Formats: sequence, structure tokens, C-alpha cells
Amino acid sequence: MSISILYDLSRLMTRVLNATPNGIDRIDHLLAGHFLNHRDFETFALGLGFNGPRVLHEKTTLGAAGRVAAAWQESASEASQPSQTYETIVARLCAPLPPSGAPRRLVQPRPKRVFHVTKALLRYGPARGSAPRAAVPRDSIYINAAHFPLEWKRHVAWLDDRPDVRPVFWIHDLLPIERPDLFWRHEPARHAQRLDLLARRGAAAAVASACVEDSLRRHLDRAGRRNLPVFRSAPPAAAIFAERGKRDDRLTQIPFFLACGTIEPRKNHLTLLRVWRDLVKKHGPDAPKLVVVGKRGWNSADIVSALEDESLRGHVIEAAGLPTPDYKRLLDHCRALLAPSLAEGFGLPMAEALLAGTPVIASDIPPFREQRGPNVVYLDPLSDAEWNRAILGLAGPRVPTQAAGGALARGDVSRHQSAYLDAFDGFLRNL
Repeated sequence: MSISILYDLSRLMTRVLNATPNGIDRIDHLLAGHFLNHRDFETFALGLGFNGPRVLHEKTTLGAAGRVAAAWQESASEASQPSQTYETIVARLCAPLPPSGAPRRLVQPRPKRVFHVTKALLRYGPARGSAPRAAVPRDSIYINAAHFPLEWKRHVAWLDDRPDVRPVFWIHDLLPIERPDLFWRHEPARHAQRLDLLARRGAAAAVASACVEDSLRRHLDRAGRRNLPVFRSAPPAAAIFAERGKRDDRLTQIPFFLACGTIEPRKNHLTLLRVWRDLVKKHGPDAPKLVVVGKRGWNSADIVSALEDESLRGHVIEAAGLPTPDYKRLLDHCRALLAPSLAEGFGLPMAEALLAGTPVIASDIPPFREQRGPNVVYLDPLSDAEWNRAILGLAGPRVPTQAAGGALARGDVSRHQSAYLDAFDGFLRNL
């Protein structure tokens, strides 16, 4: 049976503005690349336009996923050599203190940023194309994998004029309405609008974890949509995290830990920074080091202040915009990934670490519990004492074979990715 897919590229079109992808970006990128190159489905792309959403011309969307990956510095040529930011991180890990006058925060330069943004504006800015009301084939499936911009009435109003179109929304979590204290003040209302649209017009939803599915079904029950089909499957991590990287002898004897995620209250960096102050106070120069990878996000002033605490100088390194290949190099050599989040919908950095064969110390929360592995320790996210003990317990030398590469062969990861996409295709065919 032939199926027409309308894939919403609206968010991905804007991500050339970001140095590196987050979890939603990675899933959006995976699905966009899959559907825009699908041999069995007839796929159209929806984009933002000056006069509302537009079904984009095929020549406009051809190679869209690859262009975004290049803007994220994930192309093969850019991945082959470590960046200067990586080299600076290594130098600081190996030295007791940063050089005098060196910036506290490392930011990866993006020499091609203006080029990528200009190209995106020229390609997508005018959003040449047709209004979806008339252009979308009958009985098409509309897929939005990124939440954005489902809260914009102007972007989704056409769906009410096309009841034959079947919307499928990827719901990454319900945290803005379940934990509004962890989000900026407008986000709960916006997320409620997205969920209301799903309840009113959605044909199906997709989620990454059982805890999100449970939350979503409770929400939909209250909204009168009891039996909405839900596709649930843990998304595959990128194949790079299974590759065997080159051993960096400079790092094999350096006890350091890694934390990855936007610097915001939900990610609970403050627990780690309290622990590190205690470690430095007790162990001085022998204390392990911490590399915090991520951009500064909403309500991060207290966290930034803690990051800049003079007592942590030389022991905590903050890096923004680090390319994924460099992040993987650090992941291969760190003692463990630290994931102290207060709440998550899935937690892709944890999945990436497990695929790479890196130990993980994680919060004892349901989505992390679903990601079982032999090298995972679960802790109370608010217990400084538990995190202190666990970090010291892993601060010794790491097994060399773990530092050398991933837990699965690249072929296994490709099969996992193919199985995930095939399962999603089958779910869509059965709607």
C-alpha cells in the first residue's frame, strides 16, 4: 500500500544556528534523513514560511539532513582530527591549573557558522512552496518529531481543513506540565497546547520510554482519547558511539568524569558541583576532574556561579559547542558519564555512553532505569554523599579495553537503527 508522508522540517531547518545537536535534534535528524530518502513512501517536507507553513519543493529539501550534520561539524572531514577545543580540554586535564588569564569557559569556534546560516536562509527563508491545505495528497500521514512549532496555531490550522490527514507526533516527555518548576514560565502552556492538539487531531503518537507512554496515556484519558495508538521504542544512538576510537595516551592516567547536557536546573549540575567542592577540599590536587559539556540554558545563573567558583579552578572544565567526535573521544577515556538529572523523558547521553562501553552513574529515575546495563550505578539525585562515594569508587584506573572503543560493532548499531526505523514504518502502515 502506497503511503504519502508529510515530514515537518521546521525545527531542523533552524538547527544550523546551534553548534551541536541535543537529544530531540538527533531523533529529528534521524527520522528526517530516513523519510526524505525513503524508497517506499512518497515523502513531502513541510517548512516555515512568511505566510504560514509551506510544502517545500523537493530540490529545496534534497540533502537537508546532511547539511545540518555539516553545520554541527559532524561530517567525515571535520571528524577526522581533534578540534582545538578538545586539545585545550586535554591540556587542562593534564595540568594542575589553567594558564594565567585563560578563559574559564571553553567555546568551540564555528568558522563556517555564517556560511551555514546564510545558506539556510537563502534555501529555506523564502520557503518557496505550496500551502499544505491544497498540496498534501489525500490520506497522508503528517509527522512532527520535534514538538516545534505545534503550539503555533498558524502552523497547524490547516489540519482542521484536512480531516483526511493523519498527524503523528513524537512526544519526548510531558515534563513541562508535570514539573513546571523545572522549565521557563511559558513552556508549560505551550506544551499543553501541543498535547491538546494531539488529543483533538492526532492519529498516533511516538515515545521513547515506558514512563512517557504511561504519562501520555493518563493525559489522553483525561482528554477523552483513550485508545490512541502509541509507538514506543528506545531510539538508537548514533553509530559513532559504537566505533573504536584511537587511544589518547595523554588521558589514560587522568581520573576525570564527564557530564553532558544543557546547563539548566533539570539536569541537576548543582549536585555535582557541591560534590566536587567537597572532593577538592578533602583531596586537593589528587581530586578527580570533571568536564561539563553543554550550552548554558534557562535559569542557569546559580549553576554558572558554581562553575566559576575559584575553589574548582583546575578541577572543573566547562565546554560548549564541542563536536560529537571530540565528545566521543572524551567519553572513551573518562572514568564514567555522570547523569544526575531530576527528570528526563529518555536520556540519550546515557544510551550513547552505554553503547560506547563507558560506565554510567545515573539518577534513580524511571527512564534511566529502563536503560539497563552492566556498568550503571543508580543513585538518589539529591544525595551528595552517594554521589561522592560512587565517584571516588570509579576514580581509579580504567580498564584499557574500555577506553579503546565501543561495546558493539558498527554493523550491530546499523541493524539496531534499521530495526527501529522498520518498526516505525510498520506502525505507520498499520494506522
